[in-house]
Amino acid sequence: MVHDIVLENGTVIDPAEDIHGRYDVAIHDGRIAAVEPELGTTSATKVIDVEGLILTPGLIDIHTHVAEGIMPIAVAPDEAGVLSGVTAVSDAGSVGYANYDAFKRLVTANERTDIFCFLHLCPTGQTVSPEIGWKSLDPERVIGLVERESDVIRGIKIRANGPAVVNPDLKILKLAKAVSARTRLPLMIHAGLNSEETVPSDVHTSFNRDMLSMLDSGDILTHAFTGRRGGLVGGPDSLLPELKAASDRGVVIDAAPAQSHFSFELTRTAFKEGLYPTTLSTDITRTNYLGPALFSLPVVMSKFLALGLTLDDVVRKTTIVPARILKEDHRRGRLRVGFPADITVFELREGNFLFSDGVAGETLAGTQLLEPKITIKDGKRIPASSRFRNHVPGEPVTLTRGA
Repeated sequence: MVHDIVLENGTVIDPAEDIHGRYDVAIHDGRIAAVEPELGTTSATKVIDVEGLILTPGLIDIHTHVAEGIMPIAVAPDEAGVLSGVTAVSDAGSVGYANYDAFKRLVTANERTDIFCFLHLCPTGQTVSPEIGWKSLDPERVIGLVERESDVIRGIKIRANGPAVVNPDLKILKLAKAVSARTRLPLMIHAGLNSEETVPSDVHTSFNRDMLSMLDSGDILTHAFTGRRGGLVGGPDSLLPELKAASDRGVVIDAAPAQSHFSFELTRTAFKEGLYPTTLSTDITRTNYLGPALFSLPVVMSKFLALGLTLDDVVRKTTIVPARILKEDHRRGRLRVGFPADITVFELREGNFLFSDGVAGETLAGTQLLEPKITIKDGKRIPASSRFRNHVPGEPVTLTRGA
C-alpha cells in the first residue's frame, strides 16, 4: 500500500499504546495506517520529516467554552481546537436545553475541531453570568434532549456557586445528580465562588463536604485547584479529606485553570497531600485565551511540567483519559491502526519560560514549553501554535467571573 502521508523520524508518545520512542506514522484515507520504527519513504505519496519533534494522539480539552455567538465570552471552536494542537473539545455548560439547538446548528457545523457538550442543567446555561432560570428547571426536557443528542452531549454541568446551588437542602445538586444518574452521564461541577459572593466560610465548607460525598466515580470536579473562596484546597497542609476520598473512588480531578481558577501554591499543597489532576483542561474563553495566564491547552500542559509532572503524564491526561471520560476511546486518544488520523506534532522547546497562575498572582519559572507545530485532523495538516508569550511581572490581570 502507498500511504497518503508518512510522518517520519519523530518521537511518538502514546501512553495508551505504551509507546515512547522513535517511530514513523503512516496515514491513509484519513486514518492511521501504520505506526512502525521504520516505514521507508517509498511507501508514501507525501513524506513529512518530523525529526526532533514529538507526535502524540490529538489532544482533547474537556472544559472549554466554544459557543461563539451564543455565549458572549466564548471563543471559536478552532481557536481552542485545531489551531492550538487540539483535535476535540467539550463545551462545559455554555448552553442548556433552551439554547442547545442554536449551539448545534451554529457552532458544531462546519468546524474542523470535533465538538462535544456538557449540557448545563440551567435552561440557558452560562449565556448570562451568573446563571438565570433556576426557577425554570425541567429535568425531563434535559433528559429528552440528552437521549436525542447523545452523539454530542456527554455530560451534565452545574456551578457550585450562587444561592441557586449553595443552599441548605442541596436541591439543585440533588437534581443534577438525579439527571446524571438517569442519563448515565457524568456530572461536572465547577468549584469556587464568584468574586462578589459573600457566602460565609462555614456554609460553603459544609456544602463542599456534602457535594464531594455525593459525587460518584466518573463525575468531574473542575477547577480543583482554584484559589477562589469556596475552593477545596486551603493553605499549606489544608486539604478537605472528602476531596482525597472522592479522588480515590474515581471522581475526576480536572485542572481547568482559566484566568482566575488556579493557584500554583494550592496545587503544590494538593501534590504534597497526594492529590493530582486526572485531566488537564483549559476553561478557555475570550477573557483568557490570549494570556497572560492561559493561552491554550499546550501551555497548561507546560505549566504542569514545571510543577513536576512527567511528559508522558501530561500527554496521558490530555489524550486517552479525556477520551475515556467522553466515551470516545474507541476512536480517539491513541495512535492505533484504523483510528482517525488525529495527531498533534509538538516541539519541546528548552529555555526560560515564566508562567502565570492568573489572579492568584504567582509566577512559576519553567524550562520547557510544549509548542504545537502541526495538527493532523482526519489526515489533513493544519498549522498550530500555543500563542504563548512569557508572563510580564507586574502586568495587570483583571478578575472576571469566568466560567
